[in-house]
Order: sequence, then C-alpha cells, then structure tokens
Amino acid sequence: MPEAGLEDLSPAVAHWHVNAWGGAEYLVTNLAEALGVPRVYTLGEPSPDDPNPYGDVEFVDVLGGLSPSPVRRVQARAGRVFEYALWEDVDWREYGDPDVLVTSGSTTRAVITPDDTLHVNYCHSPPRWFYDLYHDRKGSLAGVLARPLVRHLRTRDAATDARVDGYLANSPVVARRLWKYYKRESTVLYPPVDLDAYRDAGDDGFYLHLGRLDEEKGVPAVVEAFAGTDHRLVLAGGMGDVSPDVRDRIERAPNVDYRGFVTEETKHDLLSRCRALVFNGRNEDFGIVPIEANASGKAVLTRDEGFPGVYVRDGENGYEHDGTAAGIREAIGRFEAEGVSGDPAATAERFGSDRFESELSAAIESQWAELSAFGIGD
Repeated sequence: MPEAGLEDLSPAVAHWHVNAWGGAEYLVTNLAEALGVPRVYTLGEPSPDDPNPYGDVEFVDVLGGLSPSPVRRVQARAGRVFEYALWEDVDWREYGDPDVLVTSGSTTRAVITPDDTLHVNYCHSPPRWFYDLYHDRKGSLAGVLARPLVRHLRTRDAATDARVDGYLANSPVVARRLWKYYKRESTVLYPPVDLDAYRDAGDDGFYLHLGRLDEEKGVPAVVEAFAGTDHRLVLAGGMGDVSPDVRDRIERAPNVDYRGFVTEETKHDLLSRCRALVFNGRNEDFGIVPIEANASGKAVLTRDEGFPGVYVRDGENGYEHDGTAAGIREAIGRFEAEGVSGDPAATAERFGSDRFESELSAAIESQWAELSAFGIGD
C-alpha cells in the first residue's frame, strides 16, 4: 500500500438513501464529481422520471446486488430501521473494489470494507433523534412507543463508528457533535456553492423563505411574523408537516405568496430579486440556503443557533433572531432601519467549488497516508 495522490487511487461514493432531492444529494453529487466518478451507490434508486437535478451523476441502487430473500424484502420496505444491516451486506468487491470509499450519511458507515480500503465518511450529522433531539421527541405517543427501538439503534449506530477510518464534517457544529457523541476528531469540509450561478438582480421588495414548510424549519413563526404587516413574503418549497391552521393562514394572508416546490432556475431568480432571506431552521447542521442568499448579494435574517447562527455576523451580512415571530419582526425592523455594513457576496466566497475540491483531495490523501503507514503491500 504505497503512498499515492488522489489521481492514483480508485474511489467510490455511497449515499444512504434518496427520499427526495435536497442538500445531502446536492453534496454527494459534488463529491462524486470532485472524485471523478460517474455514479453514487445508494439504497432505493430514484425514479427514472425524477433525474438528478444537480448534475450528470447517476444514482445506482445496491439492493439489486444483494441476495433476494423474503427477509431482505421486509428489510427494504421497513426503511431506515434496517439500513445498517443492508449496508453491511454490500460486497464492495462487486462494485470495483475501490481503494477509497467515501460514504455520505449515517447508516452507510455500517459498510464492511476490505482491510486495505480507506473508508471516509462525510457526516451531515450524527442521527439527531438518537442524540441531541432525543428528549424533544420522547414526549409524544409515537416517541414513547419508539423509545426501545431508538435505544437499540443508538447502540447500533455507535458500533458502526469503528468501521470509519476518518470523518469529514460539513460544519464546526457537526464536528462538535462527532466529538461529543463518538469522541472522534474530524476535518471540516464545507459543502460547495457554485458562486458563479448566483447574481444580484436588485430588490423587488419581497422577503424570501426557501425550504419545505416544516415545523423544524420554523415556518409557523415566519408566517406569523409577517401577518398584519406591510412586508411581502414569498415562500418557496414543498409542502411539509405544518398544521392545517398554518396552511390556511398562508392561503388567506394577502402579503404571503406560496410558490410550492421550485426549480433551481426559479430559486436562483427569487434569490437574485428578493430583499433579504428569512431563515428559521432549528439548530441546522449547515444550511446552504443562507450562503446561497449571501452569494446573491442578499442579507440573511437567521435564527441564532446552529451553523447559520455562527456564519451570519449581526449587522454585517445579516441579522440574528431568536426564532419567534416577535424576534423575526425585530430583525426585519433592524434590517429596514440600518441595512448591513458588509458585502454579503464576499462573505460567501470561502464556500466556492474550487476550495471544496482541493480540501477534499488533501483530506483523503492525508488519511490514505495514515493507512499506508502500516506498510501492507510494500
């Protein structure tokens, strides 16, 4: 196992599952492109009618390569509960026997690789409902009933950690969680943003919220913050788990415009023309939307927690709020009165694609050198 540069190694990329196209799928597409591989191995191939919107990388379902059995069919239908077991059974000798396997997501860490294969995990976060959000969910009936299963899966999750040779974390927030829950150090590698795709087309006077209409995205508070004001709000994203009352309020509010799920082209257009972005996700691991907004020259009004709370500098590239409707209104008032003192687009420059590719190569080569130090194959 001699030392080698990334160009001398054969890499492969695996991603835990694809339920919908989102930030994790955007990231893993960029991982594959940076490593020069044409496909990503996953559980549950996306529909042929739903192609990858982020690039030409193909997502390939590894379930087809596993031995068929009634038990396997039950596992596949049961979803994430059995994902650890499904990934364990993938024989990577049948998928090119890569020198380096980069996995994305938590359940893919369960893969069992040959002893001369480097396994690097890109961590979006340790499973939050096992750890930092466990106490938030155990009060509901579903949470109480699921508690024994969660305890089992938490033990299972911790055991898979030993199969990972090195971690890449998408933000300092996730790096802290990796140390807190697994006692593992990691290299922070921010997801890439194609800065050239964003532009500032002026201010059409509306505030923008991008993302699914979910409780954890803080959408109810955002809608309430704009109720009864003269400020216009555009909501763009698929319908999530917000209550019927919130949906009704969105429909009835004369100053709220719900666009539903939008294409990447439409998203870029909205970002280019909005007055500012309103972001209210709860303790987000990374949150690429605020960076996209800054890249478009727009300020970000963000909740003061998670990585967005670290990234946004109050008064420079946006304003922070406490996540409540009153807090959001206060942030809007400060922005309207004072604007921002910095250049939002300049703040986003450190997230460019070139930086992502060079730091990814450096991290993998460093970890390969550590594995090579054992001298196997010399």
